[in-house]
Amino acid sequence: MIVNNKTLKINEKEIELEYTIRKYIEYDNYIVILMYGDAVIANNVLCFDKQGTELWRINDILNIKKPTGNVDIRKENVNILLVYSALGIVFKIDIEKKELIEKIFLR
Repeated sequence: MIVNNKTLKINEKEIELEYTIRKYIEYDNYIVILMYGDAVIANNVLCFDKQGTELWRINDILNIKKPTGNVDIRKENVNILLVYSALGIVFKIDIEKKELIEKIFLR
């Protein structure tokens, strides 16, 4: 899966990323990754299909004017991804429909 800190391998396709892969989650048809730099970077959650094609980045779904970084991702169930922002917000995302289901404020 992860070849080195910045290379993701899906099937036989190697994908070079700009930042370090901090975490990845596998779903039946998708792979979601969380990237990090020296600090938290904006728009740092990406989704790929099992052929290695990038399908979306988190801000494609959230449409935030000034995106902040995200610090964690977790799999809630077969289609739901939880994205934890640096600002204390949890975004519940349907990865297949590419839509925001719920926004939860932790602070």
